[in-house]
Amino acid sequence: MLLLGVLLLAGLTFLPTLTFDLVYDDHWTILANGFLREPGDLPLLLGPQAHARHVPDAFRPTLVAFDMASYQLLGVEPWRHHATSVLLHVGVVALVAAWLRGLRAPPALWGGAAALFGVMAIHAEAVAVVSFHEDLLAAGLGLAAAAAQGFERGLQEAVAALLQSPYFLYQVEIGEPDPDDPSRRRLTSYELATRMSFFLLDTVPDAELLDEAEADLLADADGIRAAAWRLLERPQARDTLGEIFGEAWRLRELEALPKDPSTFPQWSPELAGAMRQETLSLIDDITWERDADFLEVFTADYTFVDVRLGFHYGLPDAAQLPDAPTRVELGGLDGRGGVFGHAGFLARLAHVSSTSPTLRGKFVLENILCRTVPPPPPGVVTDLPVAEDDATMRERLEAHVVDPSCAGCHSMMDPIGFGLESYDGIGRFRTTDNGSPIDASAQLDGQPFEGAAQLGALVAQSPQTPSCLVRNIYRHATGHIETEGEEVAIEAIEEAFVESGHRMQDLLVEIVASPAFRVVAEPQ
Repeated sequence: MLLLGVLLLAGLTFLPTLTFDLVYDDHWTILANGFLREPGDLPLLLGPQAHARHVPDAFRPTLVAFDMASYQLLGVEPWRHHATSVLLHVGVVALVAAWLRGLRAPPALWGGAAALFGVMAIHAEAVAVVSFHEDLLAAGLGLAAAAAQGFERGLQEAVAALLQSPYFLYQVEIGEPDPDDPSRRRLTSYELATRMSFFLLDTVPDAELLDEAEADLLADADGIRAAAWRLLERPQARDTLGEIFGEAWRLRELEALPKDPSTFPQWSPELAGAMRQETLSLIDDITWERDADFLEVFTADYTFVDVRLGFHYGLPDAAQLPDAPTRVELGGLDGRGGVFGHAGFLARLAHVSSTSPTLRGKFVLENILCRTVPPPPPGVVTDLPVAEDDATMRERLEAHVVDPSCAGCHSMMDPIGFGLESYDGIGRFRTTDNGSPIDASAQLDGQPFEGAAQLGALVAQSPQTPSCLVRNIYRHATGHIETEGEEVAIEAIEEAFVESGHRMQDLLVEIVASPAFRVVAEPQ
């Protein structure tokens, strides 16, 4: 009875596959390759033509031979092919059970092990991943160890084997030939669903998204957009966007940022955490609460602070603030405005005991405007000269760039960073540096500014800003730096982003709906 129950479980688990169509690693192999349909074609299985049409390390002639036999005996009806697979699977489960019983495993062990084997995937469409053949073999070896060495040891071996499987550890993207352009590969519906879900939610696809992939509803841009909008309604989307900017703007580094305790005794991981949350709260408010123009992140005359950060900024009503981030109006306080006035931005782009106009200017150029700042020439001395008793950071840098080998790069970065010198190495407002008055006059592309709010206004007006924002998020979504062949697609995404009024949610949807999001490189 135990064996019968296990076999029924193995069969019933996969009965829904009888309603599925043929997929890329099943009988479809024969249908897509007309030159492999007759028994007389068997010699071609090892020929260069067949091998060239498949991923070399996934080319399995024995599997194709089985599909050919199935095609000859059962025809092209998908349910017949799937039914054969289910019956074969039940047979294999029976063999596994007999094997473990032959090793004199107790009924609880061989029954449970065979049941576990029986419910694991036999079809790619059942779990939206590629074949688990190697994983099942590894699990089987672990179960054999359970019978030979004891249940606890064997279970350890089985779990270790599964956890080391590439299908468990990695997001597999092999793709399939693009029907519109056979010279390139595109993600399968299941691979696309997985990439979408990890990009938007940082987790595996849910059941509804898998159903949409199975029904081929992700085959066109409209279907992808509909699925993406649904995913963005889930709470995880907010956290995932925060993680994207936590990486792009390096907010993750704040709590571990070292500061000189003699210079900045107020610095602590708790204060740093409040700084990080300030920026994330602004992003959350603009994107999710109000669905507003995202460029407001550079110009907002308000921010989100808790009581700790309120005292850090010297807000008049800081004592009345709660422990959670709360919106407060800045009203031009200390020239702050937008993310450039956030203490987290200013503290991270500073040295251990001083400010760094160079780091601040470099970040604006490279991360906000996507401009290239060349590295220092080989052998150049990057240390600043020893400060005079009353020399400001600006005066030290201006003396440093007298050297022609330093002037080229610093003349790009420092004029921007000088405009933020009114904020010290942990983002507090100040009027003097080393006892001398601060000169915070600066310029960006020849336009003068002073302070965070004025810099944010100039950045928000630059056409390079939305373009750079699109590129940074596109790189995160696809996991690579864009190539020349992707420029047309990226320009289309940028155009849609501008037309939407720079709505971040629209940008996320347009990225996943872009044909470039679905393209995958040829396997190596």
